[in-house]
Amino acid sequence: MKGRLILASLLVGLAGYGGVQAQAAETTTVATPYRESELSNLKQAKQVSAGKTITLDLVLKTRNGSKLTSTALAVNTKGNKQFKKYLTPKQFRQKFGQSTTTTKRLVTYFKAHHLKVTTYNNGLIMQLKGSASAVNKTFATKLKTARYHGEKIQYSKKIPKLPKNVAKPIKAVVGITNMVKLSSLADTSSTSSDGPTSDGAPQNFLTQYNATTKATRGNKGKGQTIGIISFSKVVKSDITHFWSAEGVSSSASRISVKATGGDHIWVDVDPGNDETALDVEQAGSIAPKAKIRVYTASLSDVGWINSFASAFAENKASSLSLSWGLSEGVLQSLNKYHLLTPLYGTIMSTLLAQGATQGISTFAASGDTGAYGESLKRDGSTTEGIYANFPANNPWVTATGGTTLPVEGTLANGITVKINQERTWGGDYLFDAYQKDKTFFTKNDELMGMLQAGSGGGISTLYGTPKYQKGVSGVNTYNARQYLTASGLPNLNTSLIRGKASGRNYPDVVADADPLTGYDSYTRTDGWNVIGGTSVVAPQFAAMTAVINSNRSKRMGLWNPQIYKLAQTSKTPFTTLDAATNNGNLYYVGQPGKTYNQAAGLGTVDFGKLAREYK
Repeated sequence: MKGRLILASLLVGLAGYGGVQAQAAETTTVATPYRESELSNLKQAKQVSAGKTITLDLVLKTRNGSKLTSTALAVNTKGNKQFKKYLTPKQFRQKFGQSTTTTKRLVTYFKAHHLKVTTYNNGLIMQLKGSASAVNKTFATKLKTARYHGEKIQYSKKIPKLPKNVAKPIKAVVGITNMVKLSSLADTSSTSSDGPTSDGAPQNFLTQYNATTKATRGNKGKGQTIGIISFSKVVKSDITHFWSAEGVSSSASRISVKATGGDHIWVDVDPGNDETALDVEQAGSIAPKAKIRVYTASLSDVGWINSFASAFAENKASSLSLSWGLSEGVLQSLNKYHLLTPLYGTIMSTLLAQGATQGISTFAASGDTGAYGESLKRDGSTTEGIYANFPANNPWVTATGGTTLPVEGTLANGITVKINQERTWGGDYLFDAYQKDKTFFTKNDELMGMLQAGSGGGISTLYGTPKYQKGVSGVNTYNARQYLTASGLPNLNTSLIRGKASGRNYPDVVADADPLTGYDSYTRTDGWNVIGGTSVVAPQFAAMTAVINSNRSKRMGLWNPQIYKLAQTSKTPFTTLDAATNNGNLYYVGQPGKTYNQAAGLGTVDFGKLAREYK
């Protein structure tokens, strides 16, 4: 699934009220969608069928938005008088969402315009669903479709408008258009097997990271719910078969599914259910007494927003895992070409901050292409560059990166590969073997894929440096080596690059994610495989949060404020991977003697120590 890209609906945002000249005094512009004048080479343009169902999200303005950051930090910061005083969804709405009076007024308006309305209890998100004809009449749009560089897109020729009194509390409308590239963060490199393997058992994660102590096993997640964000259907029989074979509780009653709305713009993005199965299998094995709540969604901006909004609205899951991502380079390109509003990042950040105020620990996979991501060219093609991965770059999630465990083996051409100690996951450990027999590698797509794979990590240009990272040694400074050439081939003569930057640094934590030392996974479509990717790590950490929470009266909440403090003490639960050689993610490497680096974050976790020291 790595590298599988999908086009999904594009977020569109409000133009400012000031200075916007509406066609009539009582209306105002409410969104900036695709404009035909900005799209080149449109082909087969036609109006959307009047009867086609369109799903939109209204994003409402946050009240007291300036206090949201301080509140989310306060309830998760030891020593603050608000520490652990998590908000309920009702309390969050009272502080930050629009009032029920406002949302009822909007519901009345849109229902009168033949749109079905679903209101989320945070007072910030409202879903609208109805025919294209109803949408066009309500927003004064003209929805169209066309082929754009080989892909089908939806857009509006006209800029959406609403009466001023209706538009006033609305920050953005989502789903008018579609063009965002998203990808799964599971690495497709895998090894097939006839059944569970001793090396790939999920329980090996517990042993490797000292999670078998009384403090970390205890009730094994009893009484807790782990949330999984999914973009495909859930095949319970695959998951229970895996659990049974791995020797953990295999009751299907542990799994529940919440469909969160949104339309699939394109084909099934996870046809074998590999990503969903992997996430639920891992989480349920690490926390064998926890329940798993899967929030299914379309792979679109509407689906993404609704999945998080649903999880936080229910407030059932004490931890949440996401294994999908989007390059900041794509966001930058879409903004540059006037295809995407800058509000995209702030809307998602507000949602994720809501989870933090409620004490939900959210984990996001950092990616499997090292420091590299995609950007879009004006002609619709893509190019690689040093880009952060969204939403692992968000301050309100704990970003999970990857390592490679010690391993020794011989390739089919007789060359030995040996890794002596746990290191950041990066394909450079194969460079010596590549240099000895380049032809062998270039003729093997899987081996070349391993050369070009690594743990996501870097410094965001979308989000600023969060308070909990400021002053931590290694944050906003970096060591790097240009391990890949512009053509993606190994650079065998790297020199150390030192630099400084400013922004949210990620990942925060790492654990084994290399397919070479990966974990069992099963679907009836593909059978048994040993698979890797940072998307394995995110549900593992969500599961360990459930395990620790099952022994506590209060949720762990957002990890980041506490773990960055702990990492700077003598009681640190982290093993720092700080070497500047043999420890890179294809670009960033360790910073010897410093607490943090963008290849391995704070390092690997000793869960026994974490459970004892984390308050």
